[in-house]
Amino acid sequence: MKNKAIKRNSIIDSAEELFFTKGYRATSMDQIAKKAEVAKGTLYLYFNNKKELYYAVGNRAMDCLKDMFIEETINVKDGLERLTSYARAFLKFRVKHPNYYDFIIDYQSERYKLNKQGKEINTTYADSAQLFKMIINSIKEGQADGSIKINIEPELLASVLWCEICGIAQLAEFREQFFFQFSKDITAENIREEFVHLTGEYMRYGIASGDLSIAE
Repeated sequence: MKNKAIKRNSIIDSAEELFFTKGYRATSMDQIAKKAEVAKGTLYLYFNNKKELYYAVGNRAMDCLKDMFIEETINVKDGLERLTSYARAFLKFRVKHPNYYDFIIDYQSERYKLNKQGKEINTTYADSAQLFKMIINSIKEGQADGSIKINIEPELLASVLWCEICGIAQLAEFREQFFFQFSKDITAENIREEFVHLTGEYMRYGIASGDLSIAE
């Protein structure tokens, strides 16, 4: 059993290197088998197809992001701080692990399917749901302890914030040079940090005292 796990990880290691250097579409199962020094047929003893193997690499990305979520929130004081720490963790993940980040963006660009197929794909969907529940729970915590004043359904608020932060993570990097034309102080890093700061301010104080979505 131990040898089987070692071989499986070796195959994933080889696939990860090829996917991240050549790209998913340009990588074949033949190339992965050669890199892993196994027969092509051996690959299919562990993975049904290339997509399953790609998602096995992706599961490492999910685990890495979850570890960063946990590490970033060790000493938080309230729900809002937990939420903004998750945001910082995701933005740091974008910088520290760009290949894993690219997998998550690539995975999220696919239309969500309830009729999932394959063990690795199912695991990715389950891990993604777990991470999203962590965000939802931080909002519930903040609404309960008073640190988050926005009285919107936590699931909806989490959905909006997730879409926002994915956009910030992408565009801050891609458009950095464009923004730099207008101010030398604008960098991808301070765009990301200001987003977290502004989100925290909005959550803690709301936008207007008469807004029905703000808790009394």
